Amino acid sequence: MKLKKGAYSYLLMLGHLCADISGGALPAILPFLISEKGVTYAAAAGLTFALSSVGSIIQPVFGSMADKTSRPWLMSLGIFMSGCGISMLGFLDSYWAMFIAVTFTGIGSALFHPDGGRMANYVGGEKKGKSLSLFSVGGNMGGFVGPMLAVWGMTYFGGLKGTAVLAVPAFAMAAFMLSQNRNLGDFAAEGTQKTKAAIAAGQKDDWKSFAKLTGVVFLRSTIGVGMSTFLPMFWMSVLMQSEATSGSITSILALSGAIATLIGGRLADNYGFNKTIRTGLTLLIPCLIIVTMSRSVAFSTIMLVPTAMSLNLAFSPSVALGQKFVPNHIGLASGITMGLASSFGGMISPLLGKVADAHGVPTVLYIVIGLAILACVASYFVPDAPDQVKAEA
Repeated sequence: MKLKKGAYSYLLMLGHLCADISGGALPAILPFLISEKGVTYAAAAGLTFALSSVGSIIQPVFGSMADKTSRPWLMSLGIFMSGCGISMLGFLDSYWAMFIAVTFTGIGSALFHPDGGRMANYVGGEKKGKSLSLFSVGGNMGGFVGPMLAVWGMTYFGGLKGTAVLAVPAFAMAAFMLSQNRNLGDFAAEGTQKTKAAIAAGQKDDWKSFAKLTGVVFLRSTIGVGMSTFLPMFWMSVLMQSEATSGSITSILALSGAIATLIGGRLADNYGFNKTIRTGLTLLIPCLIIVTMSRSVAFSTIMLVPTAMSLNLAFSPSVALGQKFVPNHIGLASGITMGLASSFGGMISPLLGKVADAHGVPTVLYIVIGLAILACVASYFVPDAPDQVKAEA
């Protein structure tokens, strides 16, 4: 069955959603692991590290491979693997078994993203920001659906074994994506030919500008992981809320971020990628300060919305801008901006966990505020998007 071309942007969005459901659910599961299995803050942050570390390293590798030879079936395999790992957490008692299971999900996510981002670029035509925002919002929605699904599963099935429900959407979407493998391969072949023609017409990569952008994405990633990992812990340990309520905070962050991701892509197409990135990072600073300083549960919960929106306003424009800086290596750019750089925060999270154990969760959030200020300043050193070379007909 072949879908209309415009429908493939939404298919990729849904694929991204299902690839990220398990990873998005992890922050909501952590309070349960802390309270029921005695996992420390540092150990909980270590699981976030497991989700990101291996995947962050191999995503650029798979992205570079995608630029040479497209393998759309890797997206299906990645979705399947992502559903296998974290869904098993409720059945494991050994911390290292949990670590391996979470790592398996991270590898699956790493398999999906480079080809997914590259394919979203190809089906987007001239509206790269819109197409990448649709693709990116799938990841945001995965972060929204994952915590809700995990909390529902653990509540309905009476404990951590309810994490098994996370495998259902991943397995179903993996099967459907595999049925579209030939059609996705055709899009990839068409996009590859256009890239080759543009290279022949003089299209070049700007690696210096791409490196500056990657630095900003590194910082933004650390902020995002710090928020998604430690805000639920802040709700539990400082605002004295239940595990279920604290875990649900991640869903608020993800839903608000999804809305901002859609808005960010369209703003980037109309007003510029840099302006959108800088606006989001500038607004993030006061929002984070308010959330961290407030001790009102209601007010802090309301402020989560603009905080998450500010952070995610910059996400899809960053991915699209990275692809514009290195248009001859779109898969590699996707692997770095959505993989290596975006996973950097997960690699830093164990250090933040140690700070939380020693000095408390609020101290970690003060560090996150400092990183937000640094990211905002760094964004002003990233140049504007270059004009794309048009291949001769």
